[in-house]
Amino acid sequence: MKPSHTQRGLALVCALMLMLATMVIGVAVARGAFVLLAAAHNERDRDLAQAAAEAALRDAEHDIAGSADAPPDRAAHFGRGGAAAFVDGCGRGADDLGLCQARAPPAWQTLDLAAEDNPALVPYGHFTGAALAVGRGLLPARLPAYVIERIAPPGATAQQGSFYRVTAIGFGMRASTRVVLQSLYRLPPPAQAAGPGGDHGNGNGNGNGNGNGNGNAGGDDGTNEGGHGNGNGDSNGDDNGNGNHSPTRPQGRQLPAGRIGWRDIANWAELHAHTQP
Repeated sequence: MKPSHTQRGLALVCALMLMLATMVIGVAVARGAFVLLAAAHNERDRDLAQAAAEAALRDAEHDIAGSADAPPDRAAHFGRGGAAAFVDGCGRGADDLGLCQARAPPAWQTLDLAAEDNPALVPYGHFTGAALAVGRGLLPARLPAYVIERIAPPGATAQQGSFYRVTAIGFGMRASTRVVLQSLYRLPPPAQAAGPGGDHGNGNGNGNGNGNGNGNAGGDDGTNEGGHGNGNGDSNGDDNGNGNHSPTRPQGRQLPAGRIGWRDIANWAELHAHTQP
């Protein structure tokens, strides 16, 4: 009888060990599933914030190009004679809101773009009248916003128009999820506004472009992230004004009108913190 009692006790221990191993495996599988679910949720939230930031970039570019809903003086600030509206610390008035002077460190680093009550930021649709639903369900927690800096890239000439650096921030379903995007935008002079390809020959003008369209979104923040996009507009005027490029003259390239390049500033929070006293 004693051997029989010993065998029953050993079976109980083995059963308990098997149950413990099953529980450990079950907990590990559940934890792995929750980790994957949280990662997918965070990725979806970041994708939403990036889409909102991209929408703010487009809204800012429409603001630069001119909007019927903007104050009359707003469009006058973008062009050759509008440099005075871009001030240190960024404009905060009815018509110069979000217009920042280019300096070092740049305004997009020193300003707290994530602050909900920052008076220097332009909320989405403020000048264009565009609407974006926020604040519930799978929508962004807050409206995206942007600032615009007027810059002078090395080698740029007045004939190429004016250049602007747009920095936009977008939010996910949680306000703590944010994405900062930046683009470089070229507004051509009025004579070139007919198309993104550059000038067209008239009369005795020679239509050779001389710009290179490598996008760079600023480059003064110490990061290695570069812009994307290459210029592809070739002028096509000749000495006879008939729209055909002269075969005896080398054909140049012209910077495209509109967005030249963009980038994602993943380390904006660190750059902003570095500029604070």
